[in-house]
Amino acid sequence: MATTVTRKGNEIVVEITETSVGASTEVAIPVNITRGRIVRQICVLTSGSGSTVDPIIGIATNPAGVNVVIENGTGAATVDNQYAGGITFSSTGTLYHRSKPDSGSDNAVSTTYHIVVGWGD
Repeated sequence: MATTVTRKGNEIVVEITETSVGASTEVAIPVNITRGRIVRQICVLTSGSGSTVDPIIGIATNPAGVNVVIENGTGAATVDNQYAGGITFSSTGTLYHRSKPDSGSDNAVSTTYHIVVGWGD
């Protein structure tokens, strides 16, 4: 598993490459900001016994309820969600991502998040 966080000005790109992914596999993302907006979420199942991914990202481990920032609606082999203006979050500097493949624990998944620092324009 590899996570790369790249920041240029107020723009952050998070790239996650996962192997041996199951429904509860979680990645901690050290974004090192306390407020931001996620403007795009791309999650692709590249191989394995699963047929879809259904990603979720939040501000706490095992995101649920008020700790969810984005929860995808319908699983697909490729999920590409874009949010005009972005979805805001406030955190301690770490986000938590789960790809959530529909079956198996032998899946490989590639995920990218585009994040803007802060809530204002």
